[in-house]
Order: sequence, then C-alpha cells, then structure tokens
Amino acid sequence: MALLSVFLFLTPAAFADVIEPGQKVITYDYKLTNIDNFPDFVFILHGMPNPSLEILNSSVFNFYKLSTCSIYAVPKTVFNNVQLDKMNESQVEEFLNNDSRVARSNLELDGIYKTVSSNDPLNSALVLLEIKSINNTNLDIQKTRVVYGYSDGKNDEKPFIVQNETPEHSDNGPEPVNYIYYLLLPILAIIIVSAYIIHRKRSK
Repeated sequence: MALLSVFLFLTPAAFADVIEPGQKVITYDYKLTNIDNFPDFVFILHGMPNPSLEILNSSVFNFYKLSTCSIYAVPKTVFNNVQLDKMNESQVEEFLNNDSRVARSNLELDGIYKTVSSNDPLNSALVLLEIKSINNTNLDIQKTRVVYGYSDGKNDEKPFIVQNETPEHSDNGPEPVNYIYYLLLPILAIIIVSAYIIHRKRSK
C-alpha cells in the first residue's frame, strides 16, 4: 500500500517532466534588480517541491520547472542568530511562514513560461523583479519587465501591465510570405505542367 501511494504521488510529476517530440519547454529566469539597496536583509527563495532554502543576490536565478516559489526577507541580524543552515526542511518552512521577524512576498514565481515548438526561435524568458518596500512582515516585490532571448542573439523586452499576466513574446518566426511561397510553388508547377500538356495536345 505504501509503495502504491508513492507511485501515485510520483507519477503526475514524472509525466509532467516528459516533453512531446517537436516541442521544447521555456523556463523562467528571475533577477532582483535592486537587491543591493537593502543591505540589512537576507533574501531567501523557498518553494515546493524545491528549493527548501536558497540565498539570493543580484545574480540571475532559476529553479526546478515544476516548482512554485516565494521570496522572503530576513533581517541580517536575525538570519545570523537563527542558523537556518542547521534546520531541517520542515523547520525552515515553519520559520519562513510563521516567524514574526520574517517579511513575506505574496508574489508566486513559476518555473515554466510555456511549451513551444522546437522550431520556435524563443530561447529564454528573464523576469526582472523590483523590491518596492519591506514593512514588518510584508515584502512588496513586483515584476517590472520580461526580457525574451532568441536563437539569433536578439532580445525583446516588454513591461508588465498586470502582475499575474506575462506579456507575450514577439513572433520572430519565419515570415508568412515564406509559407505562402511554399504553398503556391506546387500549385504553380501543376498549372505549368497542365498548360504544357494542353499545348502538346493542341499541336498534334
């Protein structure tokens, strides 16, 4: 029975990790653009199923594509005293979610942007985050822009209008005229061949 429970728990995640042929998954990268403006705090990334604890800095970060994560701010003096590195996973979660000295963001970060065709030139999606304020237990972080990267080395930057709606990336795929060209070419060939056959019959 225990083995069956484990199998049922793991199966959805295993299938979710499978990518269909001809497709690729575009995952999110994130960056806290103004973290250096808050030197008295330690910023922690915590998510399910992981990471349990990751210290953030001004570098780009990401995480397991099926995770959903949140960011927490802990005063540096508190962080040094509680020794989070010696806590187990449940103790870390209890501290981050319930300790009155921890500021929590309501912003949930996802691992996956979307699944696209393997021929799609889109390669990456970097979300830029800005810390607006830290007030007691409230950490206000907002998404400001998303920077899309393409296979030709070009970038496309778009601002967030609504926090829970990522602006769509530009369609930098082949021009529609290319599709029309390949569609009309066989038709044109048939017309030419038919005209040639009709001409030969009339010439006899």
